[in-house]
Amino acid sequence: MNIRVPWNAAWTSEMRYEIRPCRWVSGKRAIWQPHTPGEGRPIFAKPHNVRQRRSIAEMRCTVCGEKTPPGDRWWFKLGRIHDAEGYFMTTEAPVHRTCADFALTVCPHLRGKDADLEPMPGGYVILSSIIGGAAVDQDFGLKIDPARDKVIGSLKLAWRLSECRFL
Repeated sequence: MNIRVPWNAAWTSEMRYEIRPCRWVSGKRAIWQPHTPGEGRPIFAKPHNVRQRRSIAEMRCTVCGEKTPPGDRWWFKLGRIHDAEGYFMTTEAPVHRTCADFALTVCPHLRGKDADLEPMPGGYVILSSIIGGAAVDQDFGLKIDPARDKVIGSLKLAWRLSECRFL
């Protein structure tokens, strides 16, 4: 079987979790997974935690893993409004245009979203999500009390709602 797997997709060989310092969040403690892409089966709907953070921190294409230069940085406007924080946020990293065109043909999640593909707007900030509680225990097998222990899950691109021209 010869399939092209998105760079930040997790693989069954990577489904072990720990808390470790992460270079993509300035050495802060974060969810860690082993890095063994290509071993086992891909889990398309579950991003690898470390690669997800790296893709946001370095503006790497979520499909191929290479850096996206400012002139070839696209996105599908996936995300949601967080009124309480006053931001539109997404955990989705940018993509190259050619990678986006390919993803539109193979990814069920992106089918019919051709009209949502556009150059990624500037003016964003990068935020980190602090995780913990029962859902984290269930999903990762890690007991984290966010009131006592600050552990980062994913990074997010965020635009202030007052400055969003794309919504």
